[in-house]
Amino acid sequence: MGIRNLLNSTDFTALFLTFLALKFILESYLKIRNISAIKRNKNTIPHRFTNVVTTEEYEKSTDYNTDKLVFDIVSSAFATGGLLLLTLGGFLNRFTLIVMNLTDSNVVGAILLGLLLIIFSEIIQIPLSIYSTFTLEQKYGFNTTTKKIFVQDILKGLLISGTISSLIFSTVVFLIDNSGDRWWVYAFIATTFIQSLLFFLYPVLIMPLFNKFEPLDDEKFKKPIEKLLEKVKFKSKGLFVMNASLRSTHGNAFFTGFGKMKRIVFFDTLLKTISPNEMEAILGHEIGHAKLGHIRRRVITTIVSGFLVLFILSEIYKTDNFFIAHGLTELTVFSKFLMFNLVIGSYTFITRPISSYLSRKAEFQADDFSFQYTDGEYLISGLLKLTKDNASNLTPDPLYSAYYYSHPPIAERINSIEEKIRAEDSN
Repeated sequence: MGIRNLLNSTDFTALFLTFLALKFILESYLKIRNISAIKRNKNTIPHRFTNVVTTEEYEKSTDYNTDKLVFDIVSSAFATGGLLLLTLGGFLNRFTLIVMNLTDSNVVGAILLGLLLIIFSEIIQIPLSIYSTFTLEQKYGFNTTTKKIFVQDILKGLLISGTISSLIFSTVVFLIDNSGDRWWVYAFIATTFIQSLLFFLYPVLIMPLFNKFEPLDDEKFKKPIEKLLEKVKFKSKGLFVMNASLRSTHGNAFFTGFGKMKRIVFFDTLLKTISPNEMEAILGHEIGHAKLGHIRRRVITTIVSGFLVLFILSEIYKTDNFFIAHGLTELTVFSKFLMFNLVIGSYTFITRPISSYLSRKAEFQADDFSFQYTDGEYLISGLLKLTKDNASNLTPDPLYSAYYYSHPPIAERINSIEEKIRAEDSN
């Protein structure tokens, strides 16, 4: 049976509903398991953390993570309902008709329909964002966002997502219209170029729209960091402090950019709680990701995934059954493209445990890299402070963490580092 016959004979409506239900049930089940794991351990601080967190802090952590998981289940239900409204509920058809009455151009249609979908998604998300920011995060003392900043972030986010999506959607639809059967190859080249350009521009144009970035000038942090960069022969565009405290008290550090545009960024909240030696060890972990090729592999994976997705779309475009089965009857080049973008994630979620596993493996490797160049004890104490300041879950359910966690549970990371310290001491 050829691909076209297979696409025409498949009951995609049943398949879509099955995958959608499976995704929601599986992920809700894992979250409920995680809630149960937290409650089972609620009355006793794990042995490794008895001298790290107080009883009050541990109670705050368990309550915070429980409330977050319940909120996540509700958010998933909203997202699932919104997707069903757009697809089988016919909302995408109605939006397509509105656009068709405004323009005869597929390229302009892609832009307008994309903007309508972004606005629709934002309308669904705003109540959830309000609750998350001003109730959940506020309740546990993490929120520092004002209503003005909250509204500004929404408007800026809409502007940026609208601009980027318009550029990508219009480019792909133009190529579908004008490039024959090989359109997907040209679309892959074009979208890869756009994504690469955005990757370079993100730290210098987009991120400053939301936060201020100032050079790290505190010598007690700057000197050990520069010494480490020289030791591992790592070049970056500079060390920066981001005013994360404008929105939250959570702490973190990260790389952004690529090649010569790499920037090392620290949350200002992190600098308030961590020591220079701990900062050096945590930075050693982040540098490990770059030196060990994790960032490059992530980029390559994204490129390969984009290639496969566009090839699959090119085959699906040859028949209307896929789109009709997902509730789309107003079949235009741009509505079919947007429909595919809406539903593809419902079929690919099963790959998440694989990507999570590979990510956790990379995190262990980055810890090992830091251990080679910095003091393991400081890496442990730094990780513990991050865990404490962010009220992270100290007792996650194994199945939940296997599916969701891009980073290993903190207890596993610390155990791995302590084993290396013991092995080093015994030699």
